[in-house]
Amino acid sequence: MANNRILFRKLLCFMYLCTWECRAFMAPLSSTGNMVRQGSTKIHSSGNAFDISKPTFDLYTLRNIRGDALVRYNSLNQSEPLRINLYLLLTLSSFSYSAVCEAVVGEPATLTGTALSTLVGIFGVYRFVRECGRRSSKLNRMEKELNAQGLTIRLPTNQFADRPYESNAVNLGSVLRSNRRVLAICGTSSQLREALLDVQILRRRLKQASVIIVAVPTDGSSASDWEDGGLELRSVLAETHNTKEWVDYFQSLGSNESVENDSQLSWFGLTYSGKSFGSGSGRPPRLLEMLGQTLLPVEPLDEDDDNESYSSAKDEVTKKAIIAAQKQFYDALTNGDDLGMTEVFKTSTNAPEVDEVLENGGRIDTWNKCLEEGARPAGMKISGSDVHLVSDTEGYSTVIEFPADTDSTLLAVQRWGRKNTVDDWKIDLHQTIPWSPASKAGGTLRCDCRGCTALTRGPDRRWNFRGMID
Repeated sequence: MANNRILFRKLLCFMYLCTWECRAFMAPLSSTGNMVRQGSTKIHSSGNAFDISKPTFDLYTLRNIRGDALVRYNSLNQSEPLRINLYLLLTLSSFSYSAVCEAVVGEPATLTGTALSTLVGIFGVYRFVRECGRRSSKLNRMEKELNAQGLTIRLPTNQFADRPYESNAVNLGSVLRSNRRVLAICGTSSQLREALLDVQILRRRLKQASVIIVAVPTDGSSASDWEDGGLELRSVLAETHNTKEWVDYFQSLGSNESVENDSQLSWFGLTYSGKSFGSGSGRPPRLLEMLGQTLLPVEPLDEDDDNESYSSAKDEVTKKAIIAAQKQFYDALTNGDDLGMTEVFKTSTNAPEVDEVLENGGRIDTWNKCLEEGARPAGMKISGSDVHLVSDTEGYSTVIEFPADTDSTLLAVQRWGRKNTVDDWKIDLHQTIPWSPASKAGGTLRCDCRGCTALTRGPDRRWNFRGMID
């Protein structure tokens, strides 16, 4: 009996200590005289500086964790440590039922009570392990985000500067704190060339969304090997300062995802706050959908925005032809001109992007139905057109749409094609998505010569925005 009483007192002491630790987790993380800055590796207290990122051993995950990751975790998840401690107390109390009965009541525990306490203890163990696993996953993500902020780049200069990049390197943390988002893409020369095609097409929209693109070559190639945009990419494309450091970071992301081929393309993106808005591997990021859901414009779009200026006289002739064909398309769309719409799509073939929706059970509305009164966007205005030429027979254009009687705006992208340089430009694909500072897109519209099909927002795991960092 005496031994049981001693055991019971020890258990009470342990429960008191755990309760005190719960309070510590719930206490404020900063006070007067302390300053913690997100994304920084230094914390200042009473005039003394020390490294807040220094690893600290975490009892719940049984590994070393960056100190600033723990600070961020505790500030954003104040109830989770409390739940972990409560499940731990529940487990210990349940499995100590027999000893507690003898020490407090003075009678042995009944079989029914022992069985019930064992079941409750097993439940407590399950919930404790689950909460610790969630804690570990969140800390792992935060560590990766904070590690990324230490990577360095050279920011782009304006297109009239003598040098394409600034001479001084800056880390991603300072870039994010200047209200810019970052999208980094890593791969071989051919993979970067493919991935940067969408960047060139949407370069103006990325700039409006305050996005910096970082291309990380894994094969020792340089920008001249995979950059076709010339001056077009200057406004959004940054240069890595230490490419090896970047490649090592991407490899550390892939190691947790069982990547079959280390040379496959991978990417991640960070918001202003340093949090990941997406990551993935194997395929380039789908920039148009990403713009509609995450990379929203930082300022309201203007109906009076001018079309993009032309970089050369040769480009001017071709791009003006595409802009004229774009105007013809919108005139037919807003006025319900079925014959004019047929003319714009006259020589086009079925777009694979529309076929993809139809093969997955989507429905297409023909142009006759789309152009009916009440269905067509009558009175819609457009502004800020720009064009990117892939070749003499392929090009892309983007434009901002302003539907009548509404404050919403949409981003539209058209793919153009022609058989030779003397033919007129025809649309292969028209895609539009809601794009405004105040709201995220709930879906997108894809159209070709057959008509239009709607693709609503859903949990598509094939391009999961949290595939590698989370």
